[in-house]
Amino acid sequence: MTHATTAAARIPVSPRYLAGSDGGGEAAFALLTGPRWHKRQDEWGNYHAFGDQGRLHIGLIPGYCEMVEPIGLWHIEARHECGAPTVWRAAMSEHTPPEIIAAFTTALGADAEVGGDRPAYLSSTGHPDTVWRLLTEAGWRVSVSGFAIRAMAPDLLAEVTHTPPRHGPAFEQAREEAWQVEVRAGDEGEALWWAEFHSATPAHLIAAFTTALASPEPLWRTQNALPPQVRCLINGV
Repeated sequence: MTHATTAAARIPVSPRYLAGSDGGGEAAFALLTGPRWHKRQDEWGNYHAFGDQGRLHIGLIPGYCEMVEPIGLWHIEARHECGAPTVWRAAMSEHTPPEIIAAFTTALGADAEVGGDRPAYLSSTGHPDTVWRLLTEAGWRVSVSGFAIRAMAPDLLAEVTHTPPRHGPAFEQAREEAWQVEVRAGDEGEALWWAEFHSATPAHLIAAFTTALASPEPLWRTQNALPPQVRCLINGV
């Protein structure tokens, strides 16, 4: 087999969070179908899915936009009605595996299908403990430090942190993006990818994302699509 053929062959990547992006976002949009969803591409090359009468927005935004906060390639927002202020938002960076994002958007789409005046994606459904229980069952180590709860992957390369906003003298230190997910190739350097979720994001949606994050099922990539700094860390490469 030639080197070119080897580089183009698809291989299973485990742990899956080291796979990075496959260069597309189709997986995250694939199940957002039916009359409740409208998809379009704008003149800047950004791709959008609007759902449930404009109450949901999922955006793949390659170009930097100063009106978007927090900064990231992926943006997901929920509102009580079209044009209203956001109830919660989420953002993911460029190399976030779209298959993991798809777990979140699939759960979001299921909520939208149920519909109603108070859909599950606008309710405080589930409890944060659900997230920690699922990660513990997957072999992650959960610890508490001050107001924060953290779960570390067995290889210490991925972590999930929850720091809920709190009132009082330390309120100015609280973050609205209470849920943080970060994946690294080691102790030094920038994160391979990250995700942030607003404190009002329903726990069952966070659980969908973290369940996909910690799943033992590999993701399939070509070797030349893998981040160079993680190739030595991936089983089977």
